[in-house]
Amino acid sequence: MKDLKTCREEIDAIDKEIIALFEKRMHVSKDVITYKLAHDMQIFQKDREKEVIQKNVDRLEDKSLESYAKTFVQDTMNLSKSYQSTFIPLKKYEATKIKENFKVGYQGVPGSFSNQALNCWFGDIEGINYPHFEDVYQALEKGEIDYGVLPLENSSTGAINDNYDLLTQYGFYIVGEQSITIDQNLLGIKGATLEDIKDVYSHVQGLKQTSEFLNAHHIEGHDYLNTGCSNAKYISEAQDKHIGAIASSEATKLYNLDIIAKAIQNDQSNHTRFIIIARQYEIRPSANRISMVFTVNHEVGALYEVMRVVREHNINMARIESRPLPLSPWEYYFYLDVDGNLNQDHVQRALQEIKTYTNTFRMIGNYERKES
Repeated sequence: MKDLKTCREEIDAIDKEIIALFEKRMHVSKDVITYKLAHDMQIFQKDREKEVIQKNVDRLEDKSLESYAKTFVQDTMNLSKSYQSTFIPLKKYEATKIKENFKVGYQGVPGSFSNQALNCWFGDIEGINYPHFEDVYQALEKGEIDYGVLPLENSSTGAINDNYDLLTQYGFYIVGEQSITIDQNLLGIKGATLEDIKDVYSHVQGLKQTSEFLNAHHIEGHDYLNTGCSNAKYISEAQDKHIGAIASSEATKLYNLDIIAKAIQNDQSNHTRFIIIARQYEIRPSANRISMVFTVNHEVGALYEVMRVVREHNINMARIESRPLPLSPWEYYFYLDVDGNLNQDHVQRALQEIKTYTNTFRMIGNYERKES
């Protein structure tokens, strides 16, 4: 048996050879990227990577080291790709001019939370309201509107999956984000009291966000089309003191109702994140959030490689969501939000590298986040 001193001396000698070969390999990888750029060739090739890994694994005499060898070769190639990405010319993104005489659509009715988000982002303008989420996408597709305002996530109930799916289905872009405080109020007709209310109407999100209050007061919730004011309009017309609506305070003014209980949401810091979507990609100098959607191989470590690139380029990951991939059971596409601007060098290099680990990749937007 070798003593520890001898082992360490051998390792030091081997490391000296490895580092010399590593340096030589990196220099060759620079020659490779230089050639590919000069001849307008595809930069990163997955099939070639698989060949390199298998070729080197086949050279092993001790086959018990196969899994370690695969990792070693893959990590070496990852370092080469990261180094190569520094030689890819960076793109300069010009600021997009703001449209004039634009039209904005939203899901809901006047006074709804979506309407409030619209006014926070665009100012006091009159939007066009639609009853369903997909109606907004269809209106944008037909050119009836230039922008759409839609909820994407609530701080207490999580993602609104329909809009994640529709965003991919229609291929639109996020050009802005507005986060607003959501105060859910119990509304009733004039003269109604909390003891009178037996049933309440709201969109499923409103019911989830106020479930603790409803359970505590033995009020039965009923799913209604919209969280905002269409349910308020319904109880105003019904003139039944035993039914209420969960809605914003704006609804009381529109439909002559009383606030029976204020801010009944489970989480008093309740916020909803709304996105502003458009047909075309837009970017502003103030953009500070990047969204992308991608798919990866259905295999061990595939998603990890994307996360590794984000970490190694010192980029803050704000959010990741997975959604089922249509016609591919138990496979998913991933929405990833990171902090940054596309005109930052390290961000561009990271995105170039991320693309090498994905099967499909689409940049959804680089936009400014606002809070009210």
